[in-house]
Order: sequence, then structure tokens, then C-alpha cells
Amino acid sequence: MPKSLIYRPVLIDCLITNNRIGSYSKVFSTQNDLELMGVYLWNLSVCAALYPLVSTAEVTLRNAIDGALTADIGRFWWKKTKLHYKSFVPNTDAPYPVNFLYGNFASAHKQVIKDARIRHQRMNHTPLHHEVVAKTEFSTWEYVLDAEFMGNNLIWPKNLGKAFTGPWPSQQASTTLTYLKDLVTTVREFRNRVFHHEPAWKRFGVLNEADALAHLVEKIRKIEELITLISPEKTELLRKNGILQRAYSACTSAEIRRHQHAGVTHKVASMSKLAHVVELAQLNSSIEKICIYGKAKRVFTIS
Repeated sequence: MPKSLIYRPVLIDCLITNNRIGSYSKVFSTQNDLELMGVYLWNLSVCAALYPLVSTAEVTLRNAIDGALTADIGRFWWKKTKLHYKSFVPNTDAPYPVNFLYGNFASAHKQVIKDARIRHQRMNHTPLHHEVVAKTEFSTWEYVLDAEFMGNNLIWPKNLGKAFTGPWPSQQASTTLTYLKDLVTTVREFRNRVFHHEPAWKRFGVLNEADALAHLVEKIRKIEELITLISPEKTELLRKNGILQRAYSACTSAEIRRHQHAGVTHKVASMSKLAHVVELAQLNSSIEKICIYGKAKRVFTIS
């Protein structure tokens, strides 16, 4: 049982470290190591629930923009001879967002060649369009939304409605483009926290459990909004398959208590009691813990 585990010095002091776990104790006001480890494991559970949602946002954004620009400009649309920008002046360096974008695609191109050589022993491989796109950093799809690419005979606004088919926040394409870039920045920065093993709940101004949960819910809503702006159908797919609900359900006080082994355990001795707990889980979009007694005590979770 978790209460019988010895958390120090090995589990916390050595394998997690007090420097890393200290903020959990402060923000979530834990009273003992069982509660501290519980909220730490809860964060891992939150990241696991967020992973498919964040991954979907990144891949959907990438493919939507690439599909629209490929249809307009052709394959390898990011080449300097094809991708033009507003402030272009001959014999003058491109502005930072443009150079950053070119650099991202150049890095992706090199990575395809490297992978072909190391993983498949293919020398002198010529990268294909889809291979380069797949190797791009998330930031690529943030900088392609820069205002430098907005104007007559540029990629925006003429392709904006093709890449983003959902309801726009404004009828003005320039306002929508700025909003989209800011939204992608928010999602990308949060994605980096989730993927790089940082506390997903952490940011400046988060002082307690309520702040942490509100922050997480806000970020999930931002991710959902981005996906909906690209494709309402994709959001509906996530909703109907429970991916959105799992993310929201993970970010609750009840889930923290469950990981701290402080939540309610329902003793089930009949089918009617089991049906009641199932209904409760569905009604609250929660994970309920049940205990069944027979020849031996058995514990299950219902979601």
C-alpha cells in the first residue's frame, strides 16, 4: 500500500530531488510525503491526459497549413524562390521571423538526410516534401503566421480560410492572423512544458491548488480553440472519443485527492451499487474508486 512506502531518502530526495518537488509542497499545501508524492504523480497523469490533445493540435496545424500552401504554391513552398514576404528589399537580409522560418525548414531538411543515413543506411538521400514537413519544429507553424507573410500576392490572407475553416474571431483577416499566431505561441509554450517533463500547472501567479487547476483548464480551452479554428470536425472527433473530457477530468481537485489516496472509495456489494457508481462517474466526468470484497479485497477504478 502507498502508506507503507518509505519515500525518503531514495524516492524523493534522490530520484526526484527536493529542488524539483519543493514547489508542489508549497502550492498544493501538502502535509506529508504521501500527499506530496500524490500530487507529483497527479501531474504525470495530467501530462498523460494532455499528450494526445497537444499532439493533435500540433499535427493538425501543421497539416492544415501545409495542405493549403502546397495547393497554392506547390511542393516545397518554403523555398526562398517561392515564399515571399512583405518587407522584401533586394540585397538586404530578411527580417528575423522570415529567416527563422527558412532556418527551421533547412534544419528539417538536414535531419531527414541524417536519419536516412543513420537509420536506413541510405546515402545521398533526397528529402521528399512530406519528410521535411514531418521533421519541422512546432515553432515553424507559429512563424509562418507572421504578419510578414500577409499582403497582396503573399500566402495570407488568400489561404487563411483554406487552412482555418472554423469560426474566425474577427472578420478582418489581419486581426485573425495576429490572434492565431498568439494562440499558437500559447499552445506551443504549454506543449513544451508538458513534453519536457515540467510541472504542467506551473506559471507565474499560480499560488495555490485553485490557481493551478484554473491555469490547466484555461490551457486546455486554448488548445481546443486552436483545433476548432482549424477544423470543428476534428474537435468533434476528440470530443466523441473522450479525449477532450479526459483532459478536463484530469484537472480537478478530485483527481488530486485520488492520487493522494484521500478520495472516496465506494464499497460495492451489489449490481445496483455498481450501477450507481458508474452513473456518478458519467455524471461528473470523474474517475471513481471502488472496492469489491470476495475471497479477497479487490480495488478498481471506473471512468
